[in-house]
Amino acid sequence: MNPCRLCEGMLTHQFDLRLLGKYDVPFSKCEQCGSLQSENPYWLDEAYSGKNLSNLDTGAAQRNIHNLAACYAICKLFKIKDVVDIGGGDGLLCRMLRDYSINCFVKDKYATPIYAQGFTEQNFLKPELIIGFEVLEHFANPRVDLEELFQFQSKALLLSTAIYDNQSKDWWYLVPESGQHVFFYSKKALEMIARKYDYSLVTSGGFILLLKEQSFVKKALAKFVLSKVVCRLLRSWVVLLPAPGIQKDQALQIEKSKRLQKPH
Repeated sequence: MNPCRLCEGMLTHQFDLRLLGKYDVPFSKCEQCGSLQSENPYWLDEAYSGKNLSNLDTGAAQRNIHNLAACYAICKLFKIKDVVDIGGGDGLLCRMLRDYSINCFVKDKYATPIYAQGFTEQNFLKPELIIGFEVLEHFANPRVDLEELFQFQSKALLLSTAIYDNQSKDWWYLVPESGQHVFFYSKKALEMIARKYDYSLVTSGGFILLLKEQSFVKKALAKFVLSKVVCRLLRSWVVLLPAPGIQKDQALQIEKSKRLQKPH
Protein backbone atom coordinates (compact mmCIF):
# COMPACT_ATOMS: atom_id res chain seq x y z
CA MET A 1 0.00 0.00 0.00
CA ASN A 2 1.23 3.49 -0.86
CA PRO A 3 2.12 5.87 1.99
CA CYS A 4 -0.04 8.79 3.19
CA ARG A 5 -0.27 11.53 0.57
CA LEU A 6 0.18 14.19 3.27
CA CYS A 7 2.87 12.94 5.67
CA GLU A 8 4.04 9.65 4.08
CA GLY A 9 2.92 7.69 7.13
CA MET A 10 1.68 4.10 7.07
CA LEU A 11 -1.93 3.56 5.96
CA THR A 12 -4.50 1.14 7.39
CA HIS A 13 -7.54 0.18 5.33
CA GLN A 14 -10.84 1.35 6.85
CA PHE A 15 -13.61 0.66 4.32
CA ASP A 16 -14.55 0.69 0.62
CA LEU A 17 -16.98 3.05 -1.10
CA ARG A 18 -18.49 3.07 -4.58
CA LEU A 19 -17.67 6.44 -6.14
CA LEU A 20 -19.57 7.96 -9.07
CA GLY A 21 -21.77 4.88 -8.91
CA LYS A 22 -19.15 2.64 -10.54
CA TYR A 23 -15.68 2.74 -8.95
CA ASP A 24 -15.10 0.58 -5.85
CA VAL A 25 -12.50 2.60 -3.95
CA PRO A 26 -10.67 1.72 -0.72
CA PHE A 27 -10.31 4.40 1.98
CA SER A 28 -7.45 4.25 4.47
CA LYS A 29 -6.40 6.02 7.66
CA CYS A 30 -2.87 7.28 8.22
CA GLU A 31 -1.31 5.94 11.43
CA GLN A 32 0.92 9.02 11.68
CA CYS A 33 -1.30 12.06 10.98
CA GLY A 34 -4.69 10.42 11.52
CA SER A 35 -6.15 11.54 8.19
CA LEU A 36 -8.50 9.52 5.97
CA GLN A 37 -7.90 9.25 2.24
CA SER A 38 -9.08 7.46 -0.85
CA GLU A 39 -6.68 5.52 -3.00
CA ASN A 40 -4.90 7.66 -5.61
CA PRO A 41 -7.88 9.40 -7.27
CA TYR A 42 -7.64 8.41 -10.93
CA TRP A 43 -11.31 9.38 -11.52
CA LEU A 44 -11.08 13.13 -10.79
CA ASP A 45 -11.31 14.37 -14.38
CA GLU A 46 -14.53 12.43 -14.74
CA ALA A 47 -15.79 13.65 -11.35
CA TYR A 48 -15.51 17.28 -12.43
CA SER A 49 -16.36 16.73 -16.12
CA GLY A 50 -16.64 20.41 -16.92
CA LYS A 51 -18.30 21.51 -13.68
CA ASN A 52 -16.68 22.60 -10.44
CA LEU A 53 -19.84 22.40 -8.35
CA SER A 54 -21.55 19.11 -7.61
CA ASN A 55 -25.34 19.12 -8.00
CA LEU A 56 -25.40 17.74 -4.44
CA ASP A 57 -23.85 20.93 -3.04
CA THR A 58 -27.13 22.70 -2.36
CA GLY A 59 -25.57 24.77 0.43
CA ALA A 60 -23.15 26.65 -1.83
CA ALA A 61 -25.03 29.97 -1.97
CA GLN A 62 -25.63 30.23 1.79
CA ARG A 63 -22.03 29.17 2.43
CA ASN A 64 -20.78 32.06 0.29
CA ILE A 65 -22.74 34.56 2.36
CA HIS A 66 -21.42 33.02 5.59
CA ASN A 67 -17.86 33.01 4.26
CA LEU A 68 -18.24 36.65 3.20
CA ALA A 69 -18.95 37.62 6.81
CA ALA A 70 -15.98 35.61 8.10
CA CYS A 71 -13.57 37.02 5.50
CA TYR A 72 -14.72 40.59 6.07
CA ALA A 73 -14.25 40.25 9.84
CA ILE A 74 -10.76 38.74 9.52
CA CYS A 75 -9.70 41.40 6.99
CA LYS A 76 -10.79 44.19 9.32
CA LEU A 77 -9.29 42.57 12.42
CA PHE A 78 -5.86 42.07 10.81
CA LYS A 79 -5.91 45.13 8.50
CA ILE A 80 -5.87 43.01 5.35
CA LYS A 81 -6.71 44.27 1.88
CA ASP A 82 -5.12 41.94 -0.72
CA VAL A 83 -6.75 38.48 -0.93
CA VAL A 84 -6.59 35.44 -3.21
CA ASP A 85 -9.44 32.92 -3.24
CA ILE A 86 -8.00 29.50 -4.15
CA GLY A 87 -10.58 27.14 -5.62
CA GLY A 88 -13.04 30.02 -5.75
CA GLY A 89 -15.31 28.35 -8.28
CA ASP A 90 -17.66 30.73 -10.08
CA GLY A 91 -16.12 33.72 -8.30
CA LEU A 92 -19.22 34.73 -6.32
CA LEU A 93 -17.35 35.17 -3.03
CA CYS A 94 -14.58 37.10 -4.80
CA ARG A 95 -17.19 39.42 -6.32
CA MET A 96 -18.89 40.05 -2.98
CA LEU A 97 -15.59 40.77 -1.24
CA ARG A 98 -14.69 43.25 -3.97
CA ASP A 99 -18.10 44.89 -3.50
CA TYR A 100 -16.96 45.76 0.02
CA SER A 101 -13.57 47.15 -1.08
CA ILE A 102 -11.48 44.05 -0.35
CA ASN A 103 -9.01 43.56 -3.20
CA CYS A 104 -9.79 39.91 -3.94
CA PHE A 105 -8.83 37.77 -6.95
CA VAL A 106 -9.95 34.22 -7.70
CA LYS A 107 -8.09 31.08 -8.85
CA ASP A 108 -9.72 27.80 -9.85
CA LYS A 109 -8.39 25.31 -12.39
CA TYR A 110 -11.74 23.53 -12.69
CA ALA A 111 -14.11 26.51 -13.01
CA THR A 112 -14.87 29.70 -14.91
CA PRO A 113 -15.27 32.69 -12.56
CA ILE A 114 -18.38 34.13 -14.17
CA TYR A 115 -19.02 36.48 -11.24
CA ALA A 116 -15.44 37.74 -11.14
CA GLN A 117 -14.48 38.09 -14.79
CA GLY A 118 -11.38 40.23 -15.08
CA PHE A 119 -10.22 39.44 -11.55
CA THR A 120 -8.14 36.29 -11.96
CA GLU A 121 -4.70 37.92 -12.18
CA GLN A 122 -3.88 39.80 -9.00
CA ASN A 123 -2.35 43.29 -9.01
CA PHE A 124 -0.02 42.58 -6.08
CA LEU A 125 3.00 40.33 -5.58
CA LYS A 126 2.08 38.83 -2.21
CA PRO A 127 -1.46 38.24 -0.93
CA GLU A 128 -2.01 39.15 2.71
CA LEU A 129 -4.78 36.55 3.03
CA ILE A 130 -5.33 33.26 1.22
CA ILE A 131 -8.84 31.85 1.42
CA GLY A 132 -9.94 28.36 0.41
CA PHE A 133 -13.39 27.15 1.37
CA GLU A 134 -14.31 23.51 0.78
CA VAL A 135 -11.06 23.07 -1.14
CA LEU A 136 -8.67 21.01 1.02
CA GLU A 137 -10.69 17.80 0.71
CA HIS A 138 -10.36 18.02 -3.10
CA PHE A 139 -6.54 17.91 -3.05
CA ALA A 140 -5.40 14.72 -4.73
CA ASN A 141 -1.87 15.08 -3.35
CA PRO A 142 -2.01 17.49 -0.39
CA ARG A 143 1.71 17.32 0.38
CA VAL A 144 2.28 19.00 -3.02
CA ASP A 145 -1.01 20.88 -3.43
CA LEU A 146 -0.68 22.70 -0.08
CA GLU A 147 2.41 24.46 -1.41
CA GLU A 148 0.13 26.64 -3.54
CA LEU A 149 -1.56 27.91 -0.38
CA PHE A 150 1.60 28.51 1.63
CA GLN A 151 4.06 29.66 -1.02
CA PHE A 152 3.63 33.36 -0.18
CA GLN A 153 3.80 32.98 3.61
CA SER A 154 0.81 35.33 3.82
CA LYS A 155 -0.33 36.97 7.04
CA ALA A 156 -3.19 34.50 7.29
CA LEU A 157 -5.03 31.65 5.62
CA LEU A 158 -8.76 31.17 6.18
CA LEU A 159 -9.97 27.73 5.13
CA SER A 160 -12.80 25.29 5.72
CA THR A 161 -13.19 21.54 5.55
CA ALA A 162 -14.92 19.00 7.77
CA ILE A 163 -12.45 17.44 10.22
CA TYR A 164 -12.05 13.66 10.27
CA ASP A 165 -12.42 12.05 13.69
CA ASN A 166 -12.78 8.34 12.94
CA GLN A 167 -16.20 8.66 11.32
CA SER A 168 -17.60 5.57 9.59
CA LYS A 169 -18.33 5.02 5.90
CA ASP A 170 -21.75 6.63 6.45
CA TRP A 171 -20.16 10.04 7.14
CA TRP A 172 -22.10 12.59 5.08
CA TYR A 173 -18.94 14.47 4.07
CA LEU A 174 -17.58 11.58 2.01
CA VAL A 175 -20.19 12.30 -0.72
CA PRO A 176 -19.28 9.23 -2.83
CA GLU A 177 -21.85 10.18 -5.47
CA SER A 178 -19.72 13.16 -6.53
CA GLY A 179 -16.30 11.51 -6.25
CA GLN A 180 -14.67 14.89 -5.59
CA HIS A 181 -13.79 14.51 -1.88
CA VAL A 182 -10.65 12.42 -1.65
CA PHE A 183 -8.70 13.54 1.46
CA PHE A 184 -10.00 14.20 4.98
CA TYR A 185 -7.80 15.88 7.58
CA SER A 186 -7.70 15.11 11.28
CA LYS A 187 -7.10 17.83 13.88
CA LYS A 188 -3.63 16.34 14.34
CA ALA A 189 -2.94 16.70 10.60
CA LEU A 190 -3.95 20.37 10.65
CA GLU A 191 -1.62 20.96 13.60
CA MET A 192 1.21 19.26 11.68
CA ILE A 193 0.54 21.49 8.66
CA ALA A 194 0.56 24.64 10.83
CA ARG A 195 3.91 23.67 12.40
CA LYS A 196 5.46 22.79 9.04
CA TYR A 197 4.72 26.23 7.61
CA ASP A 198 5.27 28.16 10.86
CA TYR A 199 1.70 29.29 11.55
CA SER A 200 -0.56 29.34 14.60
CA LEU A 201 -3.74 27.30 14.22
CA VAL A 202 -7.16 28.60 15.27
CA THR A 203 -10.30 26.52 14.70
CA SER A 204 -13.73 28.02 15.28
CA GLY A 205 -17.22 27.79 13.84
CA GLY A 206 -16.17 25.34 11.14
CA PHE A 207 -13.33 27.61 10.00
CA ILE A 208 -9.60 26.85 10.01
CA LEU A 209 -7.50 29.98 10.48
CA LEU A 210 -3.72 29.89 10.20
CA LEU A 211 -1.97 33.02 11.44
CA LYS A 212 1.48 34.54 11.44
CA GLU A 213 0.10 36.88 14.14
CA GLN A 214 1.38 35.86 17.58
CA SER A 215 -0.78 38.17 19.70
CA PHE A 216 -2.92 36.11 22.08
CA VAL A 217 -5.55 38.85 22.11
CA LYS A 218 -5.83 38.97 18.31
CA LYS A 219 -6.07 35.16 18.10
CA ALA A 220 -8.77 35.12 20.78
CA LEU A 221 -10.71 37.82 18.92
CA ALA A 222 -10.40 35.86 15.68
CA LYS A 223 -11.76 32.73 17.38
CA PHE A 224 -14.67 34.80 18.73
CA VAL A 225 -15.69 36.44 15.44
CA LEU A 226 -15.50 33.11 13.57
CA SER A 227 -17.76 31.33 16.04
CA LYS A 228 -21.08 30.23 14.54
CA VAL A 229 -23.31 32.59 16.51
CA VAL A 230 -21.15 35.70 16.00
CA CYS A 231 -20.54 34.96 12.33
CA ARG A 232 -24.27 34.52 11.79
CA LEU A 233 -24.87 37.96 13.31
CA LEU A 234 -22.09 39.43 11.15
CA ARG A 235 -23.84 38.11 8.04
CA SER A 236 -26.83 40.32 8.74
CA TRP A 237 -24.60 43.34 9.36
CA VAL A 238 -22.22 43.05 6.41
CA VAL A 239 -24.96 42.94 3.77
CA LEU A 240 -26.30 46.27 5.09
CA LEU A 241 -22.99 48.05 4.46
CA PRO A 242 -22.49 50.25 1.37
CA ALA A 243 -20.79 48.41 -1.51
CA PRO A 244 -18.61 50.96 -3.32
CA GLY A 245 -16.63 48.27 -5.11
CA ILE A 246 -19.48 47.63 -7.53
CA GLN A 247 -19.19 50.94 -9.36
CA LYS A 248 -15.42 51.11 -8.92
CA ASP A 249 -14.90 47.75 -10.63
CA GLN A 250 -17.39 48.58 -13.36
CA ALA A 251 -15.41 51.72 -14.18
CA LEU A 252 -12.20 49.67 -14.10
CA GLN A 253 -13.60 47.12 -16.54
CA ILE A 254 -14.83 49.87 -18.90
CA GLU A 255 -11.36 51.43 -18.87
CA LYS A 256 -9.75 48.06 -19.62
CA SER A 257 -12.14 47.55 -22.53
CA LYS A 258 -11.29 50.94 -23.97
CA ARG A 259 -7.55 50.22 -23.79
CA LEU A 260 -8.03 46.93 -25.62
CA GLN A 261 -10.05 48.62 -28.37
CA LYS A 262 -7.43 51.29 -29.06
CA PRO A 263 -5.54 50.69 -32.33
CA HIS A 264 -1.85 49.91 -31.89
